[in-house]
Amino acid sequence: MFLVCGEALFDLFGEDTSATSLSFDARIGGSPYNVALGLARLEEDAAFFGGISRDVLGEKLVAKLADEGVSGQHILRIDYLTTLSIVQKNEDGVPAYTFYGDNAADRMVTSDDLPDFAGTPPEFIHIGSYTALVEPVSQAYRALIERERTSCLIAFDPNIRPTVVSDMKTWRRNTESLVPLCDVIKVSDEDLDLIAPGEPVENVARTWLAKGAKLVVVTKGAEGASAFTMGIEVSIPGIKVKVEDTVGAGDTFQAALLAGLKTLGITNRPALAALDEGPLTRLLQLCAQAAAVTCSRRGADLPRRAELEKEIASLK
Repeated sequence: MFLVCGEALFDLFGEDTSATSLSFDARIGGSPYNVALGLARLEEDAAFFGGISRDVLGEKLVAKLADEGVSGQHILRIDYLTTLSIVQKNEDGVPAYTFYGDNAADRMVTSDDLPDFAGTPPEFIHIGSYTALVEPVSQAYRALIERERTSCLIAFDPNIRPTVVSDMKTWRRNTESLVPLCDVIKVSDEDLDLIAPGEPVENVARTWLAKGAKLVVVTKGAEGASAFTMGIEVSIPGIKVKVEDTVGAGDTFQAALLAGLKTLGITNRPALAALDEGPLTRLLQLCAQAAAVTCSRRGADLPRRAELEKEIASLK
């Protein structure tokens, strides 16, 4: 099982309708929430652990997880409100986010709320984005991965959100403190530019590997992606696609990465450390194709397994 931990919210895509009004198209979102949906759409056994409000938006979030086949066994329902994210896109479809979420439900998880797996821990735990940084939820997730990391692989996507916390030094310190606890780290080049400006991508990746990570993947948008282990480095080009927007592209990449690792039989640290160049290259190609599908559609509408059968088959 994959346990995905983090925020669940609504993205509001705004359009000017007059000089004094805006029209919003509200879509379910949240980076880890999207990863959980993406895994379920790839027909993996996924569960979500996070705080979800009892308000009307929270009801929709929970219902969507159930509809997509994501287990809600570990969802924490609480009385705080649902986070809202205002999404503005540039001419290339790249989103910028403004969050309305102080004291919202996804931030109010504590270490007293950690799930009990009844002796059957997940094979992977994924954390990331602002719920890996803000209190008290970040301390809860840190406690969870410290408790469970001897029995499962830990995946992390920093997914920097400057409109949640503007201080990049805080993001960098938090990321660096989590790196030694994590096995698989996926990060965008844009995020690295924010937290490690001027540092070559490969230098950051090598530093993280030296601190304990086993696989570091850096996504580069239209330019493709690179992956680093202690022994190898591989890169793939981007996939040309007519971009509607890039909302959820990184989450799609992450879901495909995790699902692909399991398809390759990599569910423990020795197998991850032994990952070869050929399978790793094919894995990146699967992830890039998955992200391209999402980019061709509005919002975080992640692909289903049937749309990626060719790429998945290449892993076997």
